[in-house]
Amino acid sequence: MTKALTDTCVRNLAAPAEGNRVLFDSKVAGFGARVTKAGARSFVLNFRTRAGRQRRVTIGSFPAWTVADAREEAAKLRQAVDRGEDPMQNRVELRGAPTVTDLAERYRKVHLPKKRPASAANDESALRKYVLPALGRLKVTDVRRSDVVKLHAKISAKAPIAANRVLALVSTMFNLAVREGLRGDNPTEHVERNPENKRDRYLTA
Repeated sequence: MTKALTDTCVRNLAAPAEGNRVLFDSKVAGFGARVTKAGARSFVLNFRTRAGRQRRVTIGSFPAWTVADAREEAAKLRQAVDRGEDPMQNRVELRGAPTVTDLAERYRKVHLPKKRPASAANDESALRKYVLPALGRLKVTDVRRSDVVKLHAKISAKAPIAANRVLALVSTMFNLAVREGLRGDNPTEHVERNPENKRDRYLTA
């Protein structure tokens, strides 16, 4: 059964006795509103891949998503399907994409063993204190220059030199990400470092 979905009809959808039921939209093929036995409502899109596999992707829950917004997103997903893409597979791959926490683990394995104990301890401290709380949950591919600038500025407010050291650490981490094909660029590029006073060193007798 199909009809032009509205917020009102989705709100008034009767919950089934078991499982869930879907009321499909007459404007976008495969787009529908699903209601569960518990009364939870969400928007879905049914589609078939070029390989013939039947898929269902959840767009979002109602009323956080309105019918108009969900229908617009469904239309975009249908366009992707028509291009031969699989939106469900794309979402699975995105969920499995490495985070900055994963990148930090890789950095620990690749770089820390090559460092002097004191330098390795400083890096470990910076990771735990600054980098992971600010960036750890982000996907490696989602980190932007603005995220790095924000982190550097926050540390700079109290410890300008430490901020530069953290920036250098993050730069090395993302150079590793670029080398291993996790992303194509380093978001720390062109982030301005804090000025540091040069110190003259003299040999003793």
